[in-house]
Amino acid sequence: MSQEDATWWQAKHEGDANPRAGLIPSKQFQERRFALRQPVTTLPVQRTMSRRSSGFRRSFRLSRNRKTNKSMYESKKSEMYDMADVPTYEEVASYRRHSGAKHRLVVLVGPTGVGLNELKRKLLISDPQHYSVTIPHTSRPKKTHETEGVEYHFISKHLFEADIHNNKFIEFGEYKGNYYGTSLDSIRSVLSKNKVCLIDVQPHTLKHLRTAEFKPFIVFVKPPTIDRLRETRKNAKIVSSKDDKGSSKPFTEEDFQEMVNTAQMMESHYGHLFEKVIVNDDLSTAYSELQQALKRLETETQWVPVSWTHS
Repeated sequence: MSQEDATWWQAKHEGDANPRAGLIPSKQFQERRFALRQPVTTLPVQRTMSRRSSGFRRSFRLSRNRKTNKSMYESKKSEMYDMADVPTYEEVASYRRHSGAKHRLVVLVGPTGVGLNELKRKLLISDPQHYSVTIPHTSRPKKTHETEGVEYHFISKHLFEADIHNNKFIEFGEYKGNYYGTSLDSIRSVLSKNKVCLIDVQPHTLKHLRTAEFKPFIVFVKPPTIDRLRETRKNAKIVSSKDDKGSSKPFTEEDFQEMVNTAQMMESHYGHLFEKVIVNDDLSTAYSELQQALKRLETETQWVPVSWTHS
């Protein structure tokens, strides 16, 4: 309603019949508050991430339980994205997908063990003509039973390094001397077939995907309480990345605590980027909630950054 004051702006909810405005911190004030809070919040995050070297998130799983090693993952970095980490304000406009337009990219975020793969798998099984996942790239040699473009796109190490240099990967890493990565072109390939592309990424990469091209719909899948995890996951298994066989093991109390702690950290630091939050207390219920949200995404009008509507 008013941005005249440097510290406090006047605002009210869109569509609210009450004509009275309330006060919200200005963009500059909010950025300053965030900067002052940073030294307090970043230290425990760094400790959490280093402690989680075996399971912060297993990239490039794509329902295949691939060999992974968390410590190898990197993401392209650019200072131009720094301010995207600050939860302030963003000018928005209404958006509705037109018939024939590319689907919005669907991004799932959540801690290891929360059920991202299971949700993706159920969507893929429900309608394989509508939903699809990206095919990762690797520099390792193709095995006899593998097919180019099915398990992986197989490229040379030299070409992979050139693509890294040219910022063609959302995420990439090295494992046993071979590169693995998810490319921007692999997303474009799915979207160009008029399919909904499902991916899950580390949350710090979200700011690189929030573009007019992809118009991502970001869903945060969080765990229930530890007591509920004990009840619902007592017979479940978690894929272990402590070896290269992709083996599974029963959940431990440490796994439950780590899942909850990581979810809290993700929500605290990246919650302003999430458009939908689903608690995976029961897989069927969580899947139904996700499926309904994705149907609404295709039929209803949403608020998106105004820059997404100008391209």
